[in-house]
Amino acid sequence: MKRQPQTPTLLFAVLTLLLAAGIVWPLGKLALLTADQAQDFAQLLTAYNLRAVVNTLVMGAAVALAACLLGFVVAYAITLTNVPAKGAMRALFLAPLFAPSIMPAIGLIYLVGSNGLIFNLELYGALGVFLGGLVFALPHAVMQISLALSRLDSKLFSAAGSLGAGALMQFATITLPHAKRGIANAFLIAFILTITDFGVPKMLGGSFPMLATEIYNLAIGSQEFAAAAVMSIGLLAPALAAYWTMHQLTQNARTRTGSVRVAPGPLRDLFAGGTAWAIVIAETAVIVIVIYGSFVAFWPYQMQLTAENYAFRNSTYGIAPWINSLILAAGTAAAGTALCWLGAYASVRTPSIPAGLQKNYRALAAIPICIPGTVLGLAWAMTFAGFSLFKEPAGAMTLLICNTLVHLYTVPHLTAVTGLKTLNARYETVGATLGASRMSTLCRVIVPLSARELAEMFSYLFASAVTTISSVVFLYTPKSIVAAVAAIDMIDSGFISEGAAMASLIFISALFVRMLAIAAVRSLHPHQ
Repeated sequence: MKRQPQTPTLLFAVLTLLLAAGIVWPLGKLALLTADQAQDFAQLLTAYNLRAVVNTLVMGAAVALAACLLGFVVAYAITLTNVPAKGAMRALFLAPLFAPSIMPAIGLIYLVGSNGLIFNLELYGALGVFLGGLVFALPHAVMQISLALSRLDSKLFSAAGSLGAGALMQFATITLPHAKRGIANAFLIAFILTITDFGVPKMLGGSFPMLATEIYNLAIGSQEFAAAAVMSIGLLAPALAAYWTMHQLTQNARTRTGSVRVAPGPLRDLFAGGTAWAIVIAETAVIVIVIYGSFVAFWPYQMQLTAENYAFRNSTYGIAPWINSLILAAGTAAAGTALCWLGAYASVRTPSIPAGLQKNYRALAAIPICIPGTVLGLAWAMTFAGFSLFKEPAGAMTLLICNTLVHLYTVPHLTAVTGLKTLNARYETVGATLGASRMSTLCRVIVPLSARELAEMFSYLFASAVTTISSVVFLYTPKSIVAAVAAIDMIDSGFISEGAAMASLIFISALFVRMLAIAAVRSLHPHQ
């Protein structure tokens, strides 16, 4: 009798095909368009476009370097000092993670723009892109460097001290060498975030062209899709190179574990803690001032406080973009958490699935993290936007959810894989021995034990989807416009306070869901 394919294998194969359809098909179409225009490459790549390429690479390196320097100070203070209120510092530096990239841009306008509360600077240009990118990338750099420093073994410092090494010598010979991989990862992540971001250069770029905004201007403003496709390759290439380098560093890294016990050091704590708090306060102020500005009647001319900005009376769309963003984020988070976790489960804990199919799935799941949102959005617009399935309001939102899910797929996939690998491999075997089906073991044992990872995946997908701009900027319709795009439109129309109100709603939504996820995990596992 011919053996029928197992259900898990069929479902896993369908998931792999869907992922391939969302990545290989649109990117292949984009590559074909670029190849067709190869003979006109010199004509398409004008001097202005070349300037955008150079600006993007230089700005990415500059922001990444600054993020590593400042991020190291904050990470060092959090992990290796007795700085006062360390828990508050650890929470506050994460604030920009829950904000769309336009929020730091608005905050900089409020604080140091032409009518700023602190300084009056000409932000529109390289300076604004640098400062906005730095605020946006800094939390990611701090997390990478903190992870590296937290693995330091305090015994190394004790041994160095017994050999007569002073504080500076210990810092140079122990702390920095152990942090170098974290610093390298922080640099590459900050570089990728900066060169692929759309919000900050759209808000503050002025006459300083960046690749992400130029691709948008060529495709939407001028309808020059061939030139936009060529520019997309210029954005994709450095992002791929940076990700490959980061992957090599991670692959070759040796995992070290240790327990960090901070020795007393009043002078060290004063200097490192004071500097770190100055950085974190400045970073937090850029976010907080936007929330304050959202209640100002008309910045900077009518400074009385009011809640009228949240009525969005000067916007064509009203409150609808925020509702759309919540639908987008909830749909992406729900579908993404389920699909990424089930795909990871099948890949890690289902030996009956063919090895070749598993290999293809893992490769596809790893690709989206190194594809800039602008490139993926343009590729999807050229491939799927004309389908009648996506023309109705529900279809338009479905298109945004699918695109955002593919764009964000890698991180929740890796989170699920890491969590599932830590579970005992014998759970399914024991369940089968006791007469329980695999589905019963999955629902009653594996899922409850994966609660922390599921909550992390859901909150990550929700926060990333509700703040996204670059991935959906080519795909939204007037009925499906999202909050971040609407906020940009409001500010471009001169209503910065209403734009700040919309950005604040995005921030509060992402933060609220994150807090709910933490509370849910604690209720299920109160001792963790």
